Amino acid sequence: MEWLIYLSVLLPIFGAPIIWFISHYTNKWFSWYLSLAVTGFSALVALLTALQVAGGAKFEHSFTWFNFGGVEVPFGIYVDGMSTVVYAMAALLGFLIVIYSRGYMEHDESPHRFFMKVTFFIGSMLGLTVSDNLIGMFIFWEFMGLASYLLISYWYYKNSAADAGLKAFLMTKFADGFFLAGIVLLWWYSGSLKVVEINHLAETAGIPLFIAAVSALLMFGGAIGKSAQFPLFPWLLDAMEGPTPVSALIHAATMVNAGVFLVGRLFDFYTYSGVLYVVLAIGAISAFIAVLGAMVHREIKKIIAFSTMENLGLMFVGLGAGSLAAGIFHLVSHATFKALMFLSAGNVIHFTHEKDAFKIRGLRKFMPYTAILFLIALLSLAGIPPLSGFFSKEWIVHEAKLSGDPIAFAFVLTAAVLTIYYGFRLWFQIFTGEPNEIAKRAKEAYLVMLIPLVVLAVLTFLVGIFHQSIVHLIERHAHIPHDWGLTILVFSLMAVAFGLAWLIYYKRAIDTEELMKDPIVSALNKVFYNSFFVDFLLRWLSRNFVVEFLALLAHWLDRNVYDYIVNGVAKTALWTWEKVKIIQTGNLIHYLTIFVSGAIVLYYLYLVIL
Repeated sequence: MEWLIYLSVLLPIFGAPIIWFISHYTNKWFSWYLSLAVTGFSALVALLTALQVAGGAKFEHSFTWFNFGGVEVPFGIYVDGMSTVVYAMAALLGFLIVIYSRGYMEHDESPHRFFMKVTFFIGSMLGLTVSDNLIGMFIFWEFMGLASYLLISYWYYKNSAADAGLKAFLMTKFADGFFLAGIVLLWWYSGSLKVVEINHLAETAGIPLFIAAVSALLMFGGAIGKSAQFPLFPWLLDAMEGPTPVSALIHAATMVNAGVFLVGRLFDFYTYSGVLYVVLAIGAISAFIAVLGAMVHREIKKIIAFSTMENLGLMFVGLGAGSLAAGIFHLVSHATFKALMFLSAGNVIHFTHEKDAFKIRGLRKFMPYTAILFLIALLSLAGIPPLSGFFSKEWIVHEAKLSGDPIAFAFVLTAAVLTIYYGFRLWFQIFTGEPNEIAKRAKEAYLVMLIPLVVLAVLTFLVGIFHQSIVHLIERHAHIPHDWGLTILVFSLMAVAFGLAWLIYYKRAIDTEELMKDPIVSALNKVFYNSFFVDFLLRWLSRNFVVEFLALLAHWLDRNVYDYIVNGVAKTALWTWEKVKIIQTGNLIHYLTIFVSGAIVLYYLYLVIL
């Protein structure tokens, strides 16, 4: 089975350029069939692997990739219960998104370029989930970063898309530097790169606590960038410039989940290091900022992007509160309903040619199936039983309560409650009411786009139904707690939030334009819309400190190093000329004397050396 797991990773990665080459010289849409075959094979292998792991199997294989100076660099796979659920989820969702892309990209002029990048992206995430060591994880981590840059800026002829891709690349690469530094530090002191060995060393206190803490914080810095957490989240919003299937890949099946997976993969090490509180704090702050941003934004995909940031924050809260199963189970649960939500939104955008939710009205009459599927995703996102989101979100809120941090709990509770407000704000606005002209020109999505959505909707129900089996696969002895008092509190507050959304966006009983005339409401709206101006602050710091520092450094080097070297060479040449010119007498006998003397000296030096 191990060689099939290797093949499920390597086939998409190395097959991606082959897909482009074959399709470029035959039929460009042939790339869809090839990508479908490759990702379908990977999904099948991942599901078979998950079934065997559920039966008690574990797959592990490693070899020495290369060595230098006596240091061996390993490469291999390690698939246990925790990794197999993420592995299977990423593979299956990637396959469904490839199917959906046939309809969404119907008018694209270079589908072979699109499916090459998507296939490479999926393979990179699969490689990360099954890698048994940090070097392998970092390589696939970087592969994902490259693929995301290429896909976010896929429509590179649009300045906004090109800028968004560059921003995502720079912000995540900045964070990746911390990840790499953490790996090097941990490797230096532990002597190991393998995940199992590092966790074992942590369990037996085989790593100095200070070194473990510093290394864990550095690697978490990489996770903050990749998973778009505070303060390195602004790239995620701009990433919506890419095609919607790419957004679904980034938010549900790949990339942003990588940071959460990293902490989960090294959970014993993070527990030992004592930095889980930092993970909890960053997750809670990120969820709070995100839910407030989602409440006031207008663009469909950016609202869903804020939702992704919020739920990633909740995953980190689960992990930071000390529950591996809670964090990873919410990762799996979120992946299904977020892919469903993004692809449903893709249907809306594709057939209305409009991204602004507040320019669409009454679309349910023209896209009834999409409306229902979008609603299922929304209900799961809000945490309505028996959908998967109910079990995972309630568990996260429970863990936040047990953490003992009242501020973190307040942030998490706020995020959990207000989700239903911004979700139904979006759904009521788009699908209810009297259809406007934009809605009237739409039609229901193609079958090739609806089938993956139906499968995702079914998965959302199945994950909820079989939640305990999935939890046991992640962590054998874990159980989802039931705190009925907390559940009643959450649902009571959610009912109030839903009522507000119903009054404002369905009944139109409250005029939001009148509300915005109030200076306090207007100011809060501006703060929430701009995510507490974190992006502006990062830009200001980059421009006034990083760029300015680099400019000053370049100026100093130019004046004090480069000029010194250039002028020094010239001065040395002039000095040498001044000293050597005295022997230029014009006397032939003088020249012969110098020549013979030099030859004799060289001869004696030769004899001495021999």
